[in-house]
Amino acid sequence: MTGPAWIDEIAWAPTGPPWLAMGLSRIDDAAWLLPDEARDGELAERARLLDQRRDEVFAALPGTEAASAEVLALVRQWERRHRPDLAEAPVDPSLHPLEAAGRRTQEDLVLMVDRDGSAHLDAAVLCFPSHWRLRDKVGGSALAIHGPVPRYREDLAEKVDRFLDRLRPDVLVARRNWSVHLDDALFSPDPPLDPSPVTAGEVGDGLWLRSERQTLRRLPSSGVVLFTIRVQQAPFSAFAGHPGAARAMADRLEAQPAELTRMNGMAPHRVAAVSWLRSVAPTRS
Repeated sequence: MTGPAWIDEIAWAPTGPPWLAMGLSRIDDAAWLLPDEARDGELAERARLLDQRRDEVFAALPGTEAASAEVLALVRQWERRHRPDLAEAPVDPSLHPLEAAGRRTQEDLVLMVDRDGSAHLDAAVLCFPSHWRLRDKVGGSALAIHGPVPRYREDLAEKVDRFLDRLRPDVLVARRNWSVHLDDALFSPDPPLDPSPVTAGEVGDGLWLRSERQTLRRLPSSGVVLFTIRVQQAPFSAFAGHPGAARAMADRLEAQPAELTRMNGMAPHRVAAVSWLRSVAPTRS
């Protein structure tokens, strides 16, 4: 059994502090967007959310119009260069350009605008949130929008602000995070209120590994930072094909502070998950 290759891209460092890291790596333009076999279904879901729940998944503060148009042009340019079959889809001129771009990509699109000495989330198409709501974050600084993340201020805030300030238009970087959900719903703004712990026998099918593959680049004309978020998911059973990742995740869950385990969605399930992960990837002798 082989799980998705992206599982091996996640870094589960078992030591700290710091327990949080930016984990950025340079990528080529061809690897910026990741259209795959799930594209039709995900674009249909994005269209449904934008049609029926637009106030929850789209926001654009005044002054972001030029940057939004730049994003749409960049997406279409990428399509023409790397996936010309996708470039044939027309653009509805009645749509806000950022929304038009967000209806073409499996990635969510977030604009971080430099003002008041730091980058602020001033516009976004956020159809697939991982336990947060766009309306709670619009207009906030990088520090403010990451406020609920344990240890963000201590481990990452200064590094993130410095990186965003220095990011050049010719640099494209990517990183991954991870969390655990109880189902594979892509639109998942709210965490479960009081989840029942899964048993070791339920881990494989009852827990879902959710990873956001994030990219950052500075738009050359507007100077705004474009942050993309591609959600990819797999049931824990996929770890059977990735014993190294299973072992690394078990090590991490045993080592990291409890506050991070809660953030990852694993607090009620940690003991069962560690036991299950060890069973598919025994400790090497």
